[in-house]
Amino acid sequence: MMLDQMQVSTGVLSLSALLAHPEFVRGLAAGHEFFLDSYEPEPLTEEEMIEEVELNLTRRVTEHSRKLCHLYGCEPSSYFYNLGFVVGTIDKGLSYAP
Repeated sequence: MMLDQMQVSTGVLSLSALLAHPEFVRGLAAGHEFFLDSYEPEPLTEEEMIEEVELNLTRRVTEHSRKLCHLYGCEPSSYFYNLGFVVGTIDKGLSYAP
């Protein structure tokens, strides 16, 4: 039981560090807002969660986004923002209740 408590405490500390980062928090809020614009009003499937990660967090997607922003003169999203966005979308999808 003590080991379980230590693991939870470590996880909470890690999340606290992310929640202290403003870009992560902005992405988290955007992911919550995005959920109903892109998904049916029901919990996400595991496949949909994997797709969110692949569409927003892979190196290939990150580099492609940066190249497009450079080409069009926009500011690319930070990786912390993208991570928060994915976590926010998945969080909303896991906890969705009509």
